[in-house]
Amino acid sequence: MSELPRTRFLPVRWTGPTYWRAAGIAGLIVLVYCLGIYAEEVFAGLTSLWQTILRGLGLDETLSAVQQGVSGQVTTRSLPAMLSYGLLYTACCLALLGLLLGSVRRLKAALLLYAAVFGACTLLVVGGKLGGDVRWAYQLGRRLIDFIVSPLPVIVLAPLLRLLLPEPVPALPHSAAHPAGAETVGRS
Repeated sequence: MSELPRTRFLPVRWTGPTYWRAAGIAGLIVLVYCLGIYAEEVFAGLTSLWQTILRGLGLDETLSAVQQGVSGQVTTRSLPAMLSYGLLYTACCLALLGLLLGSVRRLKAALLLYAAVFGACTLLVVGGKLGGDVRWAYQLGRRLIDFIVSPLPVIVLAPLLRLLLPEPVPALPHSAAHPAGAETVGRS
């Protein structure tokens, strides 16, 4: 007597490593959420950490001079803390996008878009500084920084890149494309 095939409660695609992927997505969502909710505490910790590091290296006065050269329209926080927070938040968002998109091609597109926005921010801030403290350039750069260091790019890019960059359909192997007994057109 032959055994009946086992039925599965979950589709095959949800077995094995996909559980780890779902757990990674859930963990990164919680981490990004907590980084946003507890931003003041994170900034306070990063500021203290950077002050300790720079004081230990004897660079605390250099940081003060650099900090005074940064417009208050760009940031009023410690520059190393702001950069560290931005990089941490962006890295979490990119890791989340990588898990959500499930494709290297889509992740490369997301990385290019993030790089373009960061490049635009840099150009606006540097251009504002070189132009003699141009207020509109600082404000637009600050708005772009606020946009990119938020969950909004993930919310927009995940479905958009899945829609615009679908996975290519794998080609059938030669034997599946021409099963035995099928007529094929050939030279006579």
